[in-house]
Amino acid sequence: MKFFAACGLLCLTALAQQRPTIGIIDTFGNRSLTPERLKKELKVIEGDPLPPSKADLEDLLIALKGVTRANVEAICCEAGKAVFYIGVEERGRAHLEIREEPKIEGLALPEDVAKVYDELIAATGEATRRGATAEDWSQGFALLEDADARAIQVRLPALAEDHQAVLRKILKDSADPDGRRIAAALLGYGPKAQSIIDDLQLALRDPDGEVRAAALRSLGPLAQYAAAHPEAEVRVLTAWFVEMLNSFAWKDRMNAMNLLVTLTRDRDEKLIRHMRERAVPALAEMALWKHLPHALPAYLLLGRVAGLSEAEIEASWSANQREEMIRKMRKKLKA
Repeated sequence: MKFFAACGLLCLTALAQQRPTIGIIDTFGNRSLTPERLKKELKVIEGDPLPPSKADLEDLLIALKGVTRANVEAICCEAGKAVFYIGVEERGRAHLEIREEPKIEGLALPEDVAKVYDELIAATGEATRRGATAEDWSQGFALLEDADARAIQVRLPALAEDHQAVLRKILKDSADPDGRRIAAALLGYGPKAQSIIDDLQLALRDPDGEVRAAALRSLGPLAQYAAAHPEAEVRVLTAWFVEMLNSFAWKDRMNAMNLLVTLTRDRDEKLIRHMRERAVPALAEMALWKHLPHALPAYLLLGRVAGLSEAEIEASWSANQREEMIRKMRKKLKA
């Protein structure tokens, strides 16, 4: 199995000539195992070409004593080279609980749902290429500024309401991860019902990472809407977003961090407290990643948890005082 899909356009272009080169190697989730040990086990060093098999590397990691799950990802880019992440879940450490694989075969999406979803993917892809990625979350779901994509998205609430029963069944029980992913994406546009939100929260623990990502994308706007509209009488358990910071999967962590940066702008007390209780070690290790665009969200969140002002966070980051400040924040937070 190849794992260059996460590399992006630059890495994919490089594949025409040769495998992309590793520019940076970083790790996460490892408390007992040192980064040097993990790199040695995988036989990877900075400057080498990317290994050809994601699955083989993850199998090597899972074979290590005390490792229950593992993830390797190659991400674009640092100076034109891949950023290579090695993640492990160690037994007995904070982690994201993953539910069992659903087993019911033959749960098919309605044809009109599948057709509209395909149109949406094509339109959002075009919007992304044009750079029109700003979103409006005020209605509890995402509406892109791009007119073509938005024209499809405004049709989704009625579609999701009409098909909510089958979409909920697929999300919870279908053996097909693609069907669960589409159901998670569309149910976010459905009625503001606690039962649907509960289904999406369960999907944050789906065994498939793309289903988890789709559920998180749906729940982000819903969480913001629920906080702004208590009269809607719906509740999103944002604690699950924090739990994803302890995931064995890099995409879970990055997606959760980016969402939490948005949701903690007003220093939501409950979210800050839960991060203080459950995620300081994870945030500290990610804030030290060498690729700065990936480290910045963790640094922002850690600073907010530690009670720093936005100005203090920005000044220490800009002054390249990251390591010193992280040590101080961990000491203050006793983590």
